[in-house]
Amino acid sequence: MPEGRLFNNILSLATAQVITKLVNMAASIAIVRYLGSEELGRYSYVLAFAYPFGAVADFGLAAYAIREISRGRSREPEMIAALRHTLFLCAGLGWVVMMGCGAMLHRDAVLLASLALAGFASVLSAVTTPMLVSLTVREDLRTVAVCQILGSLLGSAAVAGALLLGGKTVALLLGATAANLVMVAVTYMLAGWQTETFPVSTSAVGGMIREALPFGLLLIGFAVYYRIDMVMLEWLRGMREVGLYAAAYRFLDAIIPLAASIARPFYPRFSGLADRDLHGSRELLEKTWKPLLSLILPLAIVICFAAEPLTLTLFGNEFKDSVAPLQILIWGSLPLVLIVIPTQALMAADRVWPLVGVYGLSAGLNIIGNLLLIPWWGAVGAATMTIVCEWFNLALVGLMLRREYAVCIEWRGLWRYALAAMGMVSVLWLAQGSGVAIAVFSGTMGYVAMLVVLGCVKIPDLVELKRLLAGSASR
Repeated sequence: MPEGRLFNNILSLATAQVITKLVNMAASIAIVRYLGSEELGRYSYVLAFAYPFGAVADFGLAAYAIREISRGRSREPEMIAALRHTLFLCAGLGWVVMMGCGAMLHRDAVLLASLALAGFASVLSAVTTPMLVSLTVREDLRTVAVCQILGSLLGSAAVAGALLLGGKTVALLLGATAANLVMVAVTYMLAGWQTETFPVSTSAVGGMIREALPFGLLLIGFAVYYRIDMVMLEWLRGMREVGLYAAAYRFLDAIIPLAASIARPFYPRFSGLADRDLHGSRELLEKTWKPLLSLILPLAIVICFAAEPLTLTLFGNEFKDSVAPLQILIWGSLPLVLIVIPTQALMAADRVWPLVGVYGLSAGLNIIGNLLLIPWWGAVGAATMTIVCEWFNLALVGLMLRREYAVCIEWRGLWRYALAAMGMVSVLWLAQGSGVAIAVFSGTMGYVAMLVVLGCVKIPDLVELKRLLAGSASR
């Protein structure tokens, strides 16, 4: 395996996510400004309602297949063939169950049509997932990155077309469906997919579902945890409150895929190291969290500081009430980013059931907290419960890492990051009269300068981290 593959894959996926998020942010701004708070609430509610059923469609089968193939590459044809059949079965089941639940809860024909279109995305995903799994286990994530960029461009073009034609929720979902259909063909071409020849039995499909059960429950737990806020806001406060919360959540939605793209290349690597190199896994975990902290901390500070001008400039005065939820939500980005690589390591080490417990507890805590806070505080209450649960997750996963890998977190020197953050806040405050762009640029440059002066960023440390990422490929 070529040295540096892990480092290059992280760079490729992170770059792809930056590009796609810039494109998607432009589309998001257009959607928010055009739809307004009420219709944005409807659109966001449909996506939130459909999201857990999309998790049923995937059911963790991709993660399970990646782990198994990474441990024995000779099993790839067998696993990919079984994966294709199983995904189709789960996607169809998920769509039917979702429509049944939607019909019981709603009598709005337009809303049900929107749910049907949103749910169809999981069926299209079932077509492309096996190809992406194959590329991932081969660590050809540059091709995956190209797929992500093309998908983002197509999706944004579909959004632009729907809005130019004067459409709303249904039109946006129709455009997204058309873009996804095109991406199926594009992914087939880029992946160089071959015709399936491996026979698949019913018992093989059932066996894959049984083996992937913990991954499936974990994925469903993720889905419920990350989208239950919007569903409960609609039930307890109405569509406008969902729209306000969704506008604030757009910033966090930009960070979640970026964090996932950084972590994704680690999963096949941890899976390969799981049985033969515990020290290598522990070293990766110990050396990567501080660079992640140094990246996400200034982003959280900037968005919190500039929440009001950013929200009003991007979304308009109608979303002024989204400022307070955004200022709360953005601090959930720190634990969210810090947890992504440890989660990959624990999944690779067969600690999926404990992770299911973590996110099950967190989802339950989130639901109880939302029931108490949303009726009184609306979107602010939902945002508060989100960051409480994010830090709760990080604490529990940290305990699991300590037990599984004997990871030793190096706390010394964190005062330097705190001092750099304080310096950044000071620069932002002093420069606030000069405009948001200048203040943000000055604060960022001040943060970087203080990291260098305080010794947080050292060339030997960066070389060592790159060596570690490259070296783990050849172990």
